[in-house]
Amino acid sequence: MEDNSCLALDLMLKDLVESREVTQISDKNWDTLSRLIPGTTPRQCSRRYDELCKQAANENIFSNGSSLRLQSNKMNGKTDTDETKISSSRPSSAKFKGLLKLDKQKSAESDSKDPADHGPKMTIHVCDEAKNLKQDFYCPRDLLVKEMKYFAEYLSTDAQRWEEVDISVHCDVQIFDWLMKYVKRYTAEVDNPPKLEPNNVISILISSDFLKMDSLVKECIEYCHGNVSAIVATPCNMNCINDALVSRISDLFTHNEVEDIRDRKDKFKSKLYAKKLEKLFDPEPTSLCSPENAASLFRCSECKKILTLPLEKKIKCSVTRMTIDRLGNLTFSHIKDPTFNVSDYLLSLKAELKSWREVYWRIWGLVNYLTCARCSDVFPCTELGQCRYHPERANFETKISESPVVTVTASGVYPCCNKESLRFDPTKQNNGCKLRDHIVNVKGMKQFEDEDFSDPLSRVYDDLLSHRDLICIAIKNTFARYIILVYIFFLCTVKLT
Repeated sequence: MEDNSCLALDLMLKDLVESREVTQISDKNWDTLSRLIPGTTPRQCSRRYDELCKQAANENIFSNGSSLRLQSNKMNGKTDTDETKISSSRPSSAKFKGLLKLDKQKSAESDSKDPADHGPKMTIHVCDEAKNLKQDFYCPRDLLVKEMKYFAEYLSTDAQRWEEVDISVHCDVQIFDWLMKYVKRYTAEVDNPPKLEPNNVISILISSDFLKMDSLVKECIEYCHGNVSAIVATPCNMNCINDALVSRISDLFTHNEVEDIRDRKDKFKSKLYAKKLEKLFDPEPTSLCSPENAASLFRCSECKKILTLPLEKKIKCSVTRMTIDRLGNLTFSHIKDPTFNVSDYLLSLKAELKSWREVYWRIWGLVNYLTCARCSDVFPCTELGQCRYHPERANFETKISESPVVTVTASGVYPCCNKESLRFDPTKQNNGCKLRDHIVNVKGMKQFEDEDFSDPLSRVYDDLLSHRDLICIAIKNTFARYIILVYIFFLCTVKLT
């Protein structure tokens, strides 16, 4: 800044400092003031105003007229001091009272466009060992600290320590060049801000997280959410992403979006499902994927069913654990198995099902439940195809031998399986010999065009039908397996003979 501009700025700021009305304004529009004085910036006006306020408070320098002693700027090569008196018709403080309201957006843009306002330039030595390259990058100290908070603790405000700091970074040169362009995206040095691409977003995400570039990390995570299928198709190493970043990426996905990811080599899909599984065990879930959680998962030592506390009173146990409440309703009291361990159970499921994707959907099906409109039973989603029934009605009529009289008894027999049936069964145990799908009453569910605001039961039912093969547990017919094994043994015997 030239001497004349400096003098004009001081003389104009003098009236502002002496005006109580202006000093009481907390937000001052330095952008407007800098336009009135060519060669000045809003940041310089603000700094000089603070300096003059301190001098006025400590030394009362403005009490003897408008005579000021100023040193010339060393950056322009001048070392002599001149004592100058300037008397000019300058605007009064009342003229600026309505103009000195802070316009944050314009001020920020003006500050960022002037590299001189961000302090002295720092040199960053980048060493790319993989490509055997070395390159130096330059960035103003204040801008570097603002964008890359990792350097804040090393680059203090003490100017004497700047010369002692030697910044060396071991990184890919192209990636760091991208990062420096992002840091200077609002300066005149960069015309077009850099863009994220599927082949570089993972490297930039890891580097920006290490350098504590919070805004860039957020942009990378959102880009991963929208382009994950394209990212996993590139030859990038997804194993470098730390656990915290995987959690943040997973939070943006619904389980249906994870299921739609095209990841042929399973580079990232299983990690997202593992995080979704962890979210199921959160006692206070914030996801729309599952209305229920698995925080209270346990196994009943009597019926061997895997349950949660909300399901404990809804799912039937054995007859020996049946009680009647004070209203006359049948209730069941499950007994928690003390030997049951959730971690061991998950590991056994992983060994059985082979992937975290199938383990997630199995646990999701165990904790979420619906009500059957046909048998009126509450069932976990894993038992969608286990609505028991008898194909033939029970026969309660018996005929006495050598007598034409037919008597009706309290107990009968199902002709299909010869099981005994009671005309009045207070236990309401459904012991059908055949299985069919439960029928869910969809009419009672609220339907909305927006999936985020639809009824939770409706979302559960839609997800159950969409991923039925992953959720439902198939009943193992041991008798049928026995017949097949006997038949195979018979064929082998015939061939040997």
